[in-house]
Amino acid sequence: MKDHLLKLAKLVKRHPGSLLTFYDDAGDLTYNSTRLLVKVDGFAFSRARYRWCSYRDVGFRAVTAAVSDVIAKGCKPAIYALSIGLARDSINELENVIKGATDAIAVYGGYIANIDTNSGNDDWIDVFVLADCRCVPIPRMVRPQSVLLLPRRIGDTVIAYISHYSNDISSLSENVIEVSCRPLVELKLVEIIEKYRECIVGSIDVSDTFAETLYDLMKASGYGILLNIPPYNIASYSLLNFYYTNRDYYNDITELILMANEEYIPMLAVNEWCVDELVLSLASVGFEPKILGYGTVGREITWMGRKVLEISWDHISSKIIYR
Repeated sequence: MKDHLLKLAKLVKRHPGSLLTFYDDAGDLTYNSTRLLVKVDGFAFSRARYRWCSYRDVGFRAVTAAVSDVIAKGCKPAIYALSIGLARDSINELENVIKGATDAIAVYGGYIANIDTNSGNDDWIDVFVLADCRCVPIPRMVRPQSVLLLPRRIGDTVIAYISHYSNDISSLSENVIEVSCRPLVELKLVEIIEKYRECIVGSIDVSDTFAETLYDLMKASGYGILLNIPPYNIASYSLLNFYYTNRDYYNDITELILMANEEYIPMLAVNEWCVDELVLSLASVGFEPKILGYGTVGREITWMGRKVLEISWDHISSKIIYR
């Protein structure tokens, strides 16, 4: 599915002033000497709403999903447009969806310029964002010897995913519910990215799965990745507790981490000379930055000597699959 979409993307006529490529997380252009970023993101509720989340939560999450890619490029959201479609039996939820979106915009800043409403056989939402870039947008890229950096631990989303598809919500903590229903993007990342933009080689939002994010980065740049951080040092504390509690069912913490999805946090590829300063800067504003590894010349991804499994999000079944 994704490979087919990439082929179609090559056929699209892009703005001649765009610095980002067709496979990136957003598009950019310069208008009246201002560098702008354009982003659209959306989903069907039947494929994205956890059973414990409300329609208002989905409106919030949809905005977060779009803003996350904007932040990963080093830009700030300014203007939004929404397109919302609802089935006949859920049309009364329209106000809640819009309220959820406005809740999120109140957090991230900016204004709604337009809302389009539709009806159909399913509920869905698309969010369009026009963003202001005060630095050159960061491409999806990794280079040999560039260091991969994640601002925080990941993995709460794995618990949400497993709980949803196993129909067992006993492992859901308040934190996991919050992360799965009303995830937040950290706007303070933009200031740090702007400050260290010259040393940042590339970035990519951790969205579909962590494994797929790594492979997308490799495919976009043509270079491999070597991860040497112990998996226990990157897993969220909730995921570690889940793993130890359910070791009869899950015997590989690495595999669970690779399933992390919709984390809404950018993975940065940075030059080695600025890593220490960037880590200190992230820690000073409350992050727990993790150095994951580095880029390599070869076209493979390994973690502690093992090839990383191609665990990805299947957009047809709306489930995580192994390729």
